[in-house]
Amino acid sequence: MLPVPGTEKRVAIPAARALPVWIYMPVNINQPDRLIVAVHGISREYKSQLAAYKKLADKMGCGLLVPEFSRTTFPRYQQLAKDSSSQRADTELNTFLVALKVQLQQPFLKVHLCGYSGGAQFAHRYAMLYPQNVASLVLCSAGWYTCPDPAIEFPYGIAKWPAWLGKLRLEEMMKIPTLVMVGELDLKREKSLRKSKALDAQQGRTRVERAENWVEAINHQKQQSAYARVQYKQLLGVGHDFQASSDSGEMMSHIESFWKEIGREKICVA
Repeated sequence: MLPVPGTEKRVAIPAARALPVWIYMPVNINQPDRLIVAVHGISREYKSQLAAYKKLADKMGCGLLVPEFSRTTFPRYQQLAKDSSSQRADTELNTFLVALKVQLQQPFLKVHLCGYSGGAQFAHRYAMLYPQNVASLVLCSAGWYTCPDPAIEFPYGIAKWPAWLGKLRLEEMMKIPTLVMVGELDLKREKSLRKSKALDAQQGRTRVERAENWVEAINHQKQQSAYARVQYKQLLGVGHDFQASSDSGEMMSHIESFWKEIGREKICVA
């Protein structure tokens, strides 16, 4: 199932046939119990995710997995599933990760979960359900968020959390080291950005405002439990464009520094 070290390979397994993934394994593996998972936006441009994160995988010495969430099978993968009767993006990914743990002989494998735009929506909602699987969380340019507000109904808040999704594990999610980024010019209210009077009033009118408001809300929750604050970075000179953000070098540099920082903290605690 695994590619030859230094190469990438598209992989599908019978247990999760709806979700093909791309796997890249560096030549030198320094962190066998860690895996980068990079989730694309609604344009489904998984190839750009693969190209950008391969360099980080080499630097960090851990494998890379890039899922392909197709439009037909996973039309609302950002929210994990369209409804209770639809194919679920989160459980398909979990099935693949279980198989990979066996293949790698790493039963305690955790993921550095990264998402851009719609992928960032998927990533933070996944972390609310499966914090035990996530070593760190990187969210970039999400269109909107599920906020930790018990007075606002899901998917905008956590009131009336759907039982079919599974147990909300917000307190454990708060423990995950988290980095949120957004382009400083990501201010357009284009067609792909969800809009409504209620959402605009709650989270803001632009991705920048919504990122800032979500970070503030999460940090308020973290402060109450004495957890490390979410890091927030604006990417200078870029709008809503993954390729431009990664090509600038700033986005990937922030992620690398973030991972190295939490790696040092892990060593200090140990």
